[in-house]
Amino acid sequence: MSTVSDLCQSALEDLGVLGSAETMESGDLQTCFKSLNQLMDQWASERLTIYTITRTTWTIVSGTGGYTVGTGGTVNRARPTYIQHVNFIDTSPAPDVEIQLAPLTDDEWSRVSLKALTSTLPTSWYYNPTYPTGTLELWPVPTSSTLQGAIYAPTAATQFAATSTSVSLPPGYERMIVKNLALEVAAKFGAVPSPGIIQAAADAMATIKRANIRESDLGFDSALIRKGNSSYAAFLAGNL
Repeated sequence: MSTVSDLCQSALEDLGVLGSAETMESGDLQTCFKSLNQLMDQWASERLTIYTITRTTWTIVSGTGGYTVGTGGTVNRARPTYIQHVNFIDTSPAPDVEIQLAPLTDDEWSRVSLKALTSTLPTSWYYNPTYPTGTLELWPVPTSSTLQGAIYAPTAATQFAATSTSVSLPPGYERMIVKNLALEVAAKFGAVPSPGIIQAAADAMATIKRANIRESDLGFDSALIRKGNSSYAAFLAGNL
């Protein structure tokens, strides 16, 4: 398994700054390390460089519609740039029942005139990626005391803690990192990337993005379909 130092060494070898038998000086290693973490920070905001979706649960408090999402927030996980799905889990039946809610766009949320409207169960959700924690709104504000929430959101690879850190990522990521890191640090070392390195960096990035495309259901205009948990509410009311 490669370390961060190994990836930096490979990047400088690709640039011709180092020979295969040479070792980086500590200052050069720190320069590469800083640039690598800047790349990781950028890729954390790009959907197709993120390879995993994480399910995170939290307790929905009766009468509370707003929740913070991020490290130390109500939903304690890395702050997501976007959310794939938000569900509620009703723990009153056995086994629990998990129901998907309908997402609201910025425009749809702005048109909700009664944002404090309450109901036993929510039907929709709206996410505002505020910082340092995001803000999630459930609507109508649920009053049931037997609910949990479940967020499905991307979890990006984090920045590396040290140059000795082992790199454990899916296939293809090490090559993408090395080739793109070479482009990132070229000017700092007075090097000009060869056309081959430029093409290799683009190809490696494209491969990762193709691998991270996920299948999804065909979407429809929300005005044309029943939204949220209406069928579940009808089921609980004995109307189905």
